[in-house]
Amino acid sequence: MKKGLMITAALMAGASIEAAELAEVVLVTGEDADKVFLIAASERLIEYTRVKGGLNRHRMLRAEIDAIYLYEPPLFAEALELYEGRDYAGAREKFAECREAYKAIDELPGNFSTLAGFYMLECCRKMRDLGTLKELLDDFQSGPLTREVHKNQEKVYILWDAVRTEGWSRLVGLADEFLEDKEWTGEQLAQIYFCKGQALEGLDRPIEALNSFNGAFTADRAASEGITRDAALACLRIYKNHEEVQLAIKLWGTEDEDPESPGYLMLQEAVSLCELWKKALGGGQPLPNEYAVFLKYKAKEI
Repeated sequence: MKKGLMITAALMAGASIEAAELAEVVLVTGEDADKVFLIAASERLIEYTRVKGGLNRHRMLRAEIDAIYLYEPPLFAEALELYEGRDYAGAREKFAECREAYKAIDELPGNFSTLAGFYMLECCRKMRDLGTLKELLDDFQSGPLTREVHKNQEKVYILWDAVRTEGWSRLVGLADEFLEDKEWTGEQLAQIYFCKGQALEGLDRPIEALNSFNGAFTADRAASEGITRDAALACLRIYKNHEEVQLAIKLWGTEDEDPESPGYLMLQEAVSLCELWKKALGGGQPLPNEYAVFLKYKAKEI
């Protein structure tokens, strides 16, 4: 077997959370595979016990190990369940416990301390707590992450920090550079378009912002429900404040109404977006009253 570390997460059934700081793993050396409990790990050595809570400690050079397979700790599984249930505040707290519990092995590729730290960042992003996201990023060491999608997400955080500082011109340039790459998932594309839309709106370029927000809620509607809703509301906000749309509303039903005017067409886009919100985009949330008024201006079908 080729030397090196391969980290594969597996569910551990029926285990208690007691002694959660001991990571249950399988060590593979040659044809032998032993289930042990890691106490600590460094680039050179690992320390473990063969019995959970046992007093006899053993050491082994990492160069002597062909593979290490990590079981998913119950503490991490509990945090992930909260995360997937969209309880991001609760999940962040539980991931913080997991990060500390397994900090002694945070140099291992794929370890659950580093992975918990990553999900803490994601909780901050989804809650739009960009100040805490920045603080956590300053201390985050992503080297042990093994999945490319996680490493790419770390790059996207650069855009979120530009949102935090309102560095709009810089953000547009960065987003355009990012969009030239082909490595993004649909969820990451949604983030890039959404951040760019905020920058364009901040630079008073509303039509370009609309296009970017549209890209945000069409890139990955299923996995990015929060961004989908926020992008849709951002579009409605732009429509509501646009002078041409306001003029079209003022002229609605009068002899000066012009169905070919830019404002009238944008008004109908707003109507369609409101209808789409009620059918799918809103995820069951009511359309805010300030935008529901657009539905009064739906053009009659000819």
